[in-house]
Amino acid sequence: MKTLTRNLTLGALLLASTAAVKADPREAEDVAYRMATSYVAKGFSMAPTDNTGVLGGGQALRFLIPVTKGLDYVFLCGADQSALDVDVYVYDEVGNLILDDRRSAKLAGVQFRASYNGTAMVYLHMARANGLASYYVLVGRRGSPKSAAPTGLADGAGFTAPASEPAVAPPK
Repeated sequence: MKTLTRNLTLGALLLASTAAVKADPREAEDVAYRMATSYVAKGFSMAPTDNTGVLGGGQALRFLIPVTKGLDYVFLCGADQSALDVDVYVYDEVGNLILDDRRSAKLAGVQFRASYNGTAMVYLHMARANGLASYYVLVGRRGSPKSAAPTGLADGAGFTAPASEPAVAPPK
């Protein structure tokens, strides 16, 4: 009888402890959007990505984000209670580190101004977690691309005529 009571008690404690360490995607999303409110107030347009999921401690993933020279970008990662330390690293196309967030915290985010047109490689590293942890990534962008002075007129099909010539030849 004592063994049965002890086994039931241990089973209940084990069940309670594992229930508290479950990954919670909704919590990760809520945290990410709460992080984004201060950036929206600074003029950033935030957008969800398809980069959401579950990672264990020590696991990482990479995703690519197109960037435009002169625009400001912010990458935010919200995580649930199971996440203990999340890090974000941003690299340019040739592998140079642009910026990172290696703080020992469950929230991670970086902001930078793109110095090139192309793609940023963003690595999300779940450095430490209790079991599996949910994450949710938001990307923000601020500014408008600076273009050079117009040198011609576009005809809509990708052809640009010099400014001194009309885009469509006059009828003869």
